[in-house]
Amino acid sequence: MRLHQLEAIVRRVSEVHPDYLYFKEQLVMVNAGISGEDEVQFFLQELVMPHRVIRNLSFLNTQQQRHEIDFVIIFASLILCFEVKNVAGTLHFDTDASQFLRTRADVTERFPNPVEQLNRHLRVISSFFPNIPIHGAVVIANRRAIIASKPLDFPIFHADYVLSFIEKNLVQYAEPLLDINEVYNDLMMLHSPKKESFTFTLKQLKRGIFCEKCMAKMHFVHGKFLCPSCRFQNKYAYFQALHDFRLLVDTKITNQQFCELCELTSRHVAKRLLQFFPVFYKGGYSYYEIPEQIFTIIHD
Repeated sequence: MRLHQLEAIVRRVSEVHPDYLYFKEQLVMVNAGISGEDEVQFFLQELVMPHRVIRNLSFLNTQQQRHEIDFVIIFASLILCFEVKNVAGTLHFDTDASQFLRTRADVTERFPNPVEQLNRHLRVISSFFPNIPIHGAVVIANRRAIIASKPLDFPIFHADYVLSFIEKNLVQYAEPLLDINEVYNDLMMLHSPKKESFTFTLKQLKRGIFCEKCMAKMHFVHGKFLCPSCRFQNKYAYFQALHDFRLLVDTKITNQQFCELCELTSRHVAKRLLQFFPVFYKGGYSYYEIPEQIFTIIHD
């Protein structure tokens, strides 16, 4: 949800909005995080022994503090947790000062210490399964990153070492102690993704239908949306505008709001375009419900 909302914000919210640059930076960070996790997922696909993987486990502990764990891998003999960092540059881990430093182009930056982040997660997972070996590692997903210094007592490595790390742990902890599926279900019962939403008004959104190929404004011509720049045409290009509206403003829209959003001059054309969506009446107004899975709707 957060990724899709940020994408919609960058696409629809005006660049003069006071928080636009913040949202754009957040989108870059979220995409980098997903790319890093994809890199780890690539190697995990090679696991042949019985296991279950939970990606992005998110839950509240008994003190109502949130835990977000990038990967939890459940085996019959142990549980492993990975904290993934997708950062470039030369990396220094200083556990004594609780610092994670990245140097790039002669600029040094401090980031939250992933070792402490992961230790916090390991403590709470251990409290759920006190008799099960539970270990973790910080995984650097960026292939160009250089790990210059790290603690001797905590595993930090590149993503291509993930399988070797798992194999070493499975050799050390070989005795079956748990039911993989039972532990998976117990953890998934805890899973409650953080609900963070950004709300805007229609007036704060850019108007028009944007070409998915070149982002130029499209024109509605003979029942289709046509891009005057690259000549791409799409009968259902307005679905993206409705999707963005649903994420940023409301799950329902009026004919007038739709005309404003898509820069349509005819309410009759708007009504034809909205005919695929459920309509209901409230307070003397007609509203069209925008489905969450709008892109799965196909009409020929």
